[in-house]
Amino acid sequence: MHILITNDDGIEGEGLKVLAECLSKKNDVWVIAPNCNRSAVSNGITINKTLQLKRYGKQVFSSSGLPADCVIEALCSDITECKIDVVISGINRGANIGTDIVYSGTAAAARQASILGYPGIALSIDSDSEDYKYNALADFVEKNLQKLCRLYKPGYFLNINAFSLSSYKGVQFTDISSRKYKDHVVIKKSENCNSDDVFDCLLHGGEVDSLGGDKSDYSSVRSGMISISRVLSEPIADKIDYNELEWDL
Repeated sequence: MHILITNDDGIEGEGLKVLAECLSKKNDVWVIAPNCNRSAVSNGITINKTLQLKRYGKQVFSSSGLPADCVIEALCSDITECKIDVVISGINRGANIGTDIVYSGTAAAARQASILGYPGIALSIDSDSEDYKYNALADFVEKNLQKLCRLYKPGYFLNINAFSLSSYKGVQFTDISSRKYKDHVVIKKSENCNSDDVFDCLLHGGEVDSLGGDKSDYSSVRSGMISISRVLSEPIADKIDYNELEWDL
């Protein structure tokens, strides 16, 4: 298969390197990833600005753009010299569970692939420490790539999460949990400006509450399973009976 790999941790991301090495054994792998960490940039794209691609290897490039830019650069040009069969984003250092996928650049790359009509798969590893083991999830994807691609459905992408383990109990198709972030913002007078009307704002991350049942992505990952969720990649409006509404004009 012809595979495009990207991420939001950047071209030097360990998870990306492990995944690319694993998939290259039996597949034609191309890598286009951001030239630095682009975590939490969501589905942002760069417009009215020239991006720069830098060759790192025969089929490896870094981009000055965001994760979604990397996908667009690959799929809307002839840089890969072939038609890509699937786009895989990751393996991300940190979970992208539940509400995380709204902000995640990892999920955004997979979403952007689906928007362009290609199978998109986002891969992320959770950990309670700084120890991240990527090999087991990379091996799972390599062994089951054809099956994962068969799960593709227009308008959706796959979001896959697992804990940092050397092996897994199994695979579970999961619902999306809800994540409540106990963040707070510290605001103080700017240290770089003499004006009393300019302030520095710094977001401090807090603990995260994950809400969901036994079939949620969070519960699945915590139980040692590989969680697979099929997520909408395109906006769908809620159906409302507008005839029941009376508007004041």
